[in-house]
Amino acid sequence: MDALVGLLAAVVGLAVVAGSTHYLRNATASGALERNALVGLRTSATMASDEGWREGHRAAGPWLTATVRLGYLAAAAAAVSALAGLSTALFLSLAWAVVAVAYPVLLGLLITGTVIAHRAAGDARRAGSR
Repeated sequence: MDALVGLLAAVVGLAVVAGSTHYLRNATASGALERNALVGLRTSATMASDEGWREGHRAAGPWLTATVRLGYLAAAAAAVSALAGLSTALFLSLAWAVVAVAYPVLLGLLITGTVIAHRAAGDARRAGSR
């Protein structure tokens, strides 16, 4: 039973990552989330100016969207497998496999988006200083 509780916690974690990224993507795209010290893709370049913040998050948008979609999909697939796993261990193993693959992939997407945001913010800063 402890393994099932751990699995469900991991599934909730996937949903939290997807939901948080969903909020970040929508709030920065609409302009509702301005440069701040707490939430966002915060690098030296994105934090240097409001324009860098906007351009960085705009450039990272596709990566954030991919994180959201994959995060929700993985959470749903792992949850369904976990619930089916109450009757067979095969589905529990499948749920753990989904979780084990999803977390590093989500992390990779977020890191890639952050690198792209940093570069785009730097490009915006250099273009503005000309």
